[in-house]
Amino acid sequence: MQTDVTTTTETEIDRHIPVDAEYWLALSRLPGVGRATFLRIIESFKSPKDAWQLSDTEWNNAEVSRVRLETHLQRADALAWANNQIERLSKSRWSLVVYGGEGFPPSLSSLRYPPPYLFMLGTLPDPPALAVVGSRKVTEYGARITRDLTEELAAAGLTIVSGFARGIDTIAHKAAIAVNGKTIAVWGTGPDEVYPEENKDLVDQVAAHGCVVTEFPFGLAPDAANFPVRNRLIAGLSDGVLVAQARRKSGALLTAEHALEQGKEIFAIPGEIGQESFVGTHGLLKQGARIVTCADDILSVFQMGTPRRRDRESAPASVIAIPMPPLNDIERRVYDGLGTTACHIDRLSVSLQMSVGETARVLTMLELKGLVTKQAGNLIARAR
Repeated sequence: MQTDVTTTTETEIDRHIPVDAEYWLALSRLPGVGRATFLRIIESFKSPKDAWQLSDTEWNNAEVSRVRLETHLQRADALAWANNQIERLSKSRWSLVVYGGEGFPPSLSSLRYPPPYLFMLGTLPDPPALAVVGSRKVTEYGARITRDLTEELAAAGLTIVSGFARGIDTIAHKAAIAVNGKTIAVWGTGPDEVYPEENKDLVDQVAAHGCVVTEFPFGLAPDAANFPVRNRLIAGLSDGVLVAQARRKSGALLTAEHALEQGKEIFAIPGEIGQESFVGTHGLLKQGARIVTCADDILSVFQMGTPRRRDRESAPASVIAIPMPPLNDIERRVYDGLGTTACHIDRLSVSLQMSVGETARVLTMLELKGLVTKQAGNLIARAR
């Protein structure tokens, strides 16, 4: 059932607002439509606008929502809220990208429950990317080693991802910017809510060297419950996570857990034995995280060299990357769309806006080139 509330039209849509953006926002606003239900609806009906035309009964019959879901009384309010969001967006410098649409980060498409949409300020840098996370209350040692390592990693070409919080996060962003590297800040607030306030001047610097990303809407103030939620995006946007300094209970450890679930590499910096501020990082090392004492401990895993190493006549075999076979445009698009974790072929086709048949054909070519592997349950993963 559609409610008669003014919606955006093709001619009213700015370059940074997708067509039918109001339905992406409104659908996810409905009670009972969380990320899992939203994903099932999109994969079943292909478009949130098409889904919006259907009744709760039709959703239930298609088995994409829970039984007895009732949204008809909330649809007018949800669509009005969505249009207010679009109005605020149109007056800002931010962009909106939607799942499966242009500009949506490929690495997030393969998450178990990808966000329906993202607000973005700036341009998403190319991979590879490393998350650098840690305590808000950072020690002098933690600050120094984080800054020095991050500068070297960013200078070598790694995009630095972090959460824009006080302490390690802020140090990581500033270190990447200091060497003219790339960085991504993932917020736990709405686009118009800079937190912490002292980082207000850092927003434009991050956007100039990469982008700011949030899955939370305009007007959402800082809330402790939302910061653990954004941690899965920090891990999702990264190919590995470096925990620079963390206590026993830390949001940085939650980011590491998300990264493990996504099959990412976990790195940790050792600190002073017995010091509470490093108990979390030492715990990760005991569980098998890669110990980091210099930038090469990370760069070698990514088959990259430091600027100094690249200037040498030859590099050790461990950092020489095997050349990629040539790919045409569609093969490159599918390979990049896979991200770094296994993804179901149906979800991949929705994300890339391709038919399942065409996606399967391209995946077969990539498999013959040794770039992807097929797993049980129609799951596809990169082979390298």
